[in-house]
Amino acid sequence: MGEVKGVVVVVGCGLAGCMTAMLLARRGYTVEIFERNPDWRTKFKLEGDDLHRSNIKRSINLALSHRGRCALGRIGLEAEVLKFAVPMRGRAIHTSKNVLDPLGFQPYDAYDRKNCIYSVGRERLNNLLLEKLEEMPNVTVRFSHGLMHVDGEGVAHFCNGTGESLNTYNDYAKGTYQIKPRLIIGADGAYSTVREAMLRLQSTNFSRRYISHGYKELTIPADSSGGYALKNHEALHIWPRGSFMMIALPNPDKSFTATIFAPLHTEPAENNTSNIGLMDIKTRDDVKEYMSTHFPDALGAMPSYQEEFLENPTSPLVMVEVTPWNIKDKMVLLGDAAHAMVPFYGQGMNSAFEDCLYLDECIDKFKGDLSLAVPHFAESRAPAGRAIAQLSLGNYLEMRHHTGSSLFLLQKKLEGALNWAFPDYWIPLYKMVTFTRIPFDKVIKREDTQANILRRSFWLGAGASAGIVVWALNKLIRSSL
Repeated sequence: MGEVKGVVVVVGCGLAGCMTAMLLARRGYTVEIFERNPDWRTKFKLEGDDLHRSNIKRSINLALSHRGRCALGRIGLEAEVLKFAVPMRGRAIHTSKNVLDPLGFQPYDAYDRKNCIYSVGRERLNNLLLEKLEEMPNVTVRFSHGLMHVDGEGVAHFCNGTGESLNTYNDYAKGTYQIKPRLIIGADGAYSTVREAMLRLQSTNFSRRYISHGYKELTIPADSSGGYALKNHEALHIWPRGSFMMIALPNPDKSFTATIFAPLHTEPAENNTSNIGLMDIKTRDDVKEYMSTHFPDALGAMPSYQEEFLENPTSPLVMVEVTPWNIKDKMVLLGDAAHAMVPFYGQGMNSAFEDCLYLDECIDKFKGDLSLAVPHFAESRAPAGRAIAQLSLGNYLEMRHHTGSSLFLLQKKLEGALNWAFPDYWIPLYKMVTFTRIPFDKVIKREDTQANILRRSFWLGAGASAGIVVWALNKLIRSSL
């Protein structure tokens, strides 16, 4: 089979797949985008493993921030998306088990209060991108087409329909639909079949890691007057409980989507007690005891928590690392297919969108030459993918434990003051991740430098006057950053 000139195949109709398909279609490429599942807009039902493998059904809410907004701006949809997004200007912290009202508020940017993130519905956003794709004459969307394999000649083999299983490692039966495109893009998530094809075609390092915690989604509906049940709805609400937590993100319909992140299986805890795992909660009485013990303040706002807890799936949290991301200029991975991460920095969608945007920028840089743009993208973007996975896992400890600490709050106030005093030099970690496009690997290096400056300033401050400390801190910051 000969190569179809100018055709790009995108595997995966989730957020990253739709974004990269739209960016490439806007450049004039003919794009065919494939999805193994039926069109979810027909309300088909997923069960078992397919539920957490699906691009669209994994979780309800996402946090949209600067990197994702830049990609949406590139395709002209940022303003439209913000119309159905709810701003979150900081964290509302629920440390008391006796009152529902949050006892603390931590702004995301103490220096510039205009900076905020947005709660956006995954399915509504995905549907919008799909609708815009379907309007483009050079795009074909093919649902119920699962990638079976890519052969040594670069032909992608798809099975048409949900009844056929994907091929095993040694099974190379011909697909019912075949195409040899100029480029194959794997945007098909943490369980990517494009990545599996790459593992067969070249020496590729790959690891998949499940952490011991998972998540369960519940609902805090609108109150009896039709308003938000939690005070300060323009916030990400957090119930930190040390080794686990619950969060709640606001929705336009005045409800909140609550998510419990906790051990999947029962673990030992302090004082000879145990933290019961999400998978070990089997009955209504188990649910009541668990929620009454850990989140009693929220139960009055969650009338259906027992039913939802038992009906909604308990989903795992997975991390993926792969090297390299590409096979020359013929196949490339992005988003979760390349660097799946845990969700604790709210950067899964944003980093995936930035992958798509960066690939588009690389095509610009090399004047449309994919033979240069694709390898450059894969090599130069991979360090950022590894870095955000590392940052996301580390932020879990901050959210579930440190957000309730007075020492943590003092540190954040100091970082905000330094950002105010030296805005061109000192940028707090969260602000670098969420409100800039500094590559994530460079974010880590810069944060290490800033932490070292703080440590040196602390020891200097122990034996010097305030004026000397300020002078020395100014010199350190300006010389190091």
